[in-house]
This record gives sequence, structure tokens and C-alpha cells, in this order.
Amino acid sequence: MAWHATPGPLETSPEYFYNQKQAENREAISMHPDDPNWRTACWVLKTALTHMIIEDRVRGPFPLCHLDLHFGNMLFDDDYNLTGIIDWSSAQAAPLEQLSVCPEFVTFPGLSAEENQPIVDLKKLVVESIMEMESNQETRPPMDNPGANMVLKAHMTRLSTYMASKSAEITHRHYMASSRKSLFGGMSVAKLIYGKSVTWEQLTEVYGTMPLS
Repeated sequence: MAWHATPGPLETSPEYFYNQKQAENREAISMHPDDPNWRTACWVLKTALTHMIIEDRVRGPFPLCHLDLHFGNMLFDDDYNLTGIIDWSSAQAAPLEQLSVCPEFVTFPGLSAEENQPIVDLKKLVVESIMEMESNQETRPPMDNPGANMVLKAHMTRLSTYMASKSAEITHRHYMASSRKSLFGGMSVAKLIYGKSVTWEQLTEVYGTMPLS
């Protein structure tokens, strides 16, 4: 299995997300060619990119991303200190938005707020920890561009800021919506973007018969 629909190098973050999602969308449509709900879901996932992209990081820098970071791939000692990360088979340089994707930080729609609270608390602790690391981090120019103006880069959107935003949750739902899960993923993303202001039926009226170009 290829790690991406269009192996790089890719120059921008929109290319990264658009190419991968469109490949999955076409596969989903091929399995459900006459279903307006599936077509609508694919359109929602396609247009969701505008809610995900960090404008000041469109051209990077692109950090190393694990792509399968969850508790099962983390090693801890007897005192619960993190000692290692395994299964780097899909690791790649990816947009910062992708680095925010972690299944341990996403709440479950079917659970109550009380049942989801431990997940919310965990994410808050992780975001605070990353924020502290970022504040103490030394900003150095990349090896391939030692003359880069790092003063400008210091003002770029940080991972902790993005992880605390709704965009990060949209990115996670978007990423997890594979071709076979596009319908559920599209509905989840639509709810995050539109809330109660736009119904699924209204979206279907617009996108249900529109070709996925």
C-alpha cells in the first residue's frame, strides 16, 4: 500500500490533502455511483480543506510525521515514562496539520460529555505540554537553507495553537474518512463545519447529483 496517492515531493499542504482525499473520493464514488448521500459526503470532504489548511504554513516547513501514533505504538517504563515509539513504516514529511492527528484525542459522538471528558482532559494536558516545549525551543534555520529569516518563522502558527482549534478535529475526521468510511466521515465533518445552520438534506440538494470533478 502506497503511503500517499501521489508520492512527493509535493510543494504545498493543499496538494498533500487534496490529492489523497480525491483519490479516496473517486474510489468511494465507484462503489456507490448513484447514491446522493455518498456523493454529498465526498463533496463535503473535498471542500473541507479550506477549514483545515494553515495559511502561513502552506509551503512548510513539513515535519516528520508518524501517521499511526496511538497508545499501541508507544512504549512506557514502569513509571509510565515514554521510552520509545514503534512502527515507523508509514513515516513521512507532512504538513503540520497532519501532525495534529491522533486517535487518542478525539471524542466519540455516541458518548456523553462526561464519558468523553477524560479524552478532553488528556488532549488539554498534551497541548499544554507542547506549548511549553515550543516556548523553550530554539529556532534554527534548516540545513538546506542556513540563511533563512527565522524571525519571520517564529511568528508562524504553532502546533499547540492548531491542536486546540476546531480545525484539528476536522483534520482528524477528514483523515480517518477512508473510501469505505466516507459517508460517516463526511457527515461528521459537515456537523463540525456547519453545526445546526445547514442540514444534511440541504447539502444533499446541492451536492447529491453534482459530478465529483
